[in-house]
Amino acid sequence: MDKNILITTAPFGNGHKMVATAIKNAFNKKGYNNVVVVDLFTETHPKITEALKKAYIKSYDFGKAYSKLYFGSEKLTDKPIVELYRNFGYRKLRSISEVFKPDVIINTFPILASLKLKNDQGKNIPVFNIVTDYYAHKLWISNEIDKFYIATHELREEFKKMNIPPEKIVVSGIPIREAFEEIENISKLHTKYNFKRGKRIVLINSGAFGVFKDIKKVCQELCRHKNIQVAVVCGNNIFLKQKLESLKLRNLRVFGFVEDIHELYKIACCMITKPGGITLTEALSVQLPLIIIKPVPGQEKENALYFERKGAAIIAYNSYQLVNSTVDLINNPELLSAMRKNMKKLYNKSSSDRIVEDVLGCLKEETQRQES
Repeated sequence: MDKNILITTAPFGNGHKMVATAIKNAFNKKGYNNVVVVDLFTETHPKITEALKKAYIKSYDFGKAYSKLYFGSEKLTDKPIVELYRNFGYRKLRSISEVFKPDVIINTFPILASLKLKNDQGKNIPVFNIVTDYYAHKLWISNEIDKFYIATHELREEFKKMNIPPEKIVVSGIPIREAFEEIENISKLHTKYNFKRGKRIVLINSGAFGVFKDIKKVCQELCRHKNIQVAVVCGNNIFLKQKLESLKLRNLRVFGFVEDIHELYKIACCMITKPGGITLTEALSVQLPLIIIKPVPGQEKENALYFERKGAAIIAYNSYQLVNSTVDLINNPELLSAMRKNMKKLYNKSSSDRIVEDVLGCLKEETQRQES
């Protein structure tokens, strides 16, 4: 019997939507086609959401402001004000629920309104959370959630300390696109993107919002080294793309939005990036050593520190450190190899499939319980 799966997401960074899509595809692959993804923020309050998105991006320029917002909101999770957030999007979610009649709600963003929904029998609809970082903000965590899918065993211990029963916690890893796990012909990829086989490729992922300020200077410094080729992915930031192309550096390749970005990950020697949970997981899947740019206090900093502790990333706090760390890493094959091995140990393969299998298993158990 087909199940109705409702997946909620949010527009803050690209990660949540990518996880939602990966899970939807995994359900579809198993023959479950009644899967709906809803960006509750945009659908409920488009204007407010647009303003929040702008504030969210802007807050990254002021690390302390973002840190206060992030950790300050953690302290409010047991205060009456969180009730306002609990009601956010509730009416919209309820109207969707009345028509779609979901058997389960899967959150890829901590949306508390989902906990208040009931089915036709007046029972709570099961709610499962997929935590999309290597650190869990307190908004993700509630005893009312039926299941948590998380990235690491360390996070599992943190959940247990917060009195979440172990049977509710699954260390699944963070879902990413299947393409990252597929084997490629590396030689063909070098030809496709016009890179020389004998030189090391440094991939710079400027981030969804192009928030990295010294990128021009870093490209110029890295391109002075004859054994380095630099690939910069600018996403939808046309201004940044034009600015870098105008440098006319022979060993620099500048890209806009890249549909098959997994191909660049697979031919790169290391990547300079912001530490979003999805980007880090994609890098893990192909064992691509990381140099992390000045992480903003909050989930980014926690992600970065976790990867640094595990020997999978180097953190750089300014452009001078960034260039030096990158050049040192490229000229140190032993360190590169050690980082790749550490990343291989950290990676949870086929996360989407594992989550979908578990969700379907839980729904089957629930059906059997009701029937008996």
